Amino acid sequence: EAKMQDIAKLAGVVPSVLYDHFGSKRELHIAVLELHAEQLRERSLRRVEGATAEELVRASIANYFEFVEADPFMWRFLHRDPPADPQTAAVVQEIADRGTAAIADLIRFGAGDTKSVRGITLDDSAWILARATQSACHGVATWWYENRSVPRERVVELVSMLLWQGFDGMLKQASR
Repeated sequence: EAKMQDIAKLAGVVPSVLYDHFGSKRELHIAVLELHAEQLRERSLRRVEGATAEELVRASIANYFEFVEADPFMWRFLHRDPPADPQTAAVVQEIADRGTAAIADLIRFGAGDTKSVRGITLDDSAWILARATQSACHGVATWWYENRSVPRERVVELVSMLLWQGFDGMLKQASR
């Protein structure tokens, strides 16, 4: 376990500088988690005007798996190895919930004028599909973390096909 002195040394500052900004190692830890989670949301869940719903799905999935590949330690910490500290664990859960909300917003955006899906309001459908999307991507990323012989591009292709075909089918049924 790293000490604040070790962290300060790696950062090229004296420990007092860290304590000026963070009252404890837990606060520093939480700030790092929040920063990485926000970067992931910004990168993978942005609305792109003029993009088709399919392009949005594919871009989001591709960006998520680029994050997993580029920063496997942070992905593992956010999604695979829950922190033992209850306060930090609560922050990790809040981060996951904000991710779900961002995915639901993107689904609503991609759904356009759709009002309901199979008799379920668009809002409720967006939350259900956001959680399913999050679970699917998390499950595949967990597998891929242990099976890196499969290229990221192939993983993205399969997950995109799975999710897009599901979304597309629902959107087509909703428009009937």
